[in-house]
Amino acid sequence: MTLFALLLSMALQSADPYAPPPLLGQDESDCACPAGSEADVTVSGYVIDAKVILGADRRSVEDRMATIFDVADSSDPDISGRTAVWHTVDEDSCGVTFDYGKKYSVPARYNDDGELETDSCLMGE
Repeated sequence: MTLFALLLSMALQSADPYAPPPLLGQDESDCACPAGSEADVTVSGYVIDAKVILGADRRSVEDRMATIFDVADSSDPDISGRTAVWHTVDEDSCGVTFDYGKKYSVPARYNDDGELETDSCLMGE
């Protein structure tokens, strides 16, 4: 085997360092969607910001965060403008991620504190 063939073979067997990271919900996870999980509202808008919670060590961030949407359309007429939708980003907790500047239609439910939250179960991922 030539050196070129050997290097090519090794490159094909190793992970591509320039490949994009896998998207949440595409790999095997321990996410278990509860039966009867339904959305209370659907909001549509662009991602404009995020809220993160500082971890106990004061250096890391918690898994739960809020993505801030500029809501242009909603199934609830009382929801518009800057709206926070809480979620986790951990795949095993049915987490989701959103990209800044992109438009999403997000099904969400109200949690016990009256905040909107979503997960991969509601998003259909």
